[in-house]
This record gives sequence, C-alpha cells and structure tokens, in this order.
Amino acid sequence: MIKITDRAKEKIREIQENDEESRFLRFGVRSECCNEMHYSLTLARDKSDQEELLIINDIHVLIHTADTRYINQTEIDYQENGFWINNPNPIVSPLK
Repeated sequence: MIKITDRAKEKIREIQENDEESRFLRFGVRSECCNEMHYSLTLARDKSDQEELLIINDIHVLIHTADTRYINQTEIDYQENGFWINNPNPIVSPLK
C-alpha cells in the first residue's frame, strides 16, 4: 500500500484546484538505475486500461499495473522544496 502524508495531500489538493479537469494523481516509476528509482507524479484527467485506481488519503491515485510491485509501501510527502518519495524497498535483492 502507498501512503500520502497530510502535507502532500494538502499540496495535491491545492494544485488540483488550479486545474479543475484533473481528477487523478498519476504516480509511477519513470526509470530505474543503479539500485535507485526515479518517479513521476502528474495530474491526469482519464484512467487508462493499464492503470489501477487507488484511493489513498482521499486522493484518487492512478498506478500503472507494471509499477505496482516497485512502489508498494512507498510514501509520498511534501516539504518546502517539493514532493519527496520514500521507498523502503531496494530494486535489487541482496545476494544470499
């Protein structure tokens, strides 16, 4: 499950007020490199067939089905300098 902090929720709502047609927050993995994820957060008007709709902290979030395994337990937060994504899961599992 993904978590959206109250600070992030407030900022997302503020941004959505400026674009009344954007009903969703689209969250996904843009790329992965060197055991590090790069994420994408955008506003969206429509849901595609390849996306799953989640309601998290009263925010309607779209996630591409291929990204769900990478972003489980991820937290979206907002601080003065922007959105922060905290994902406790490594991309590569340690060797055993």
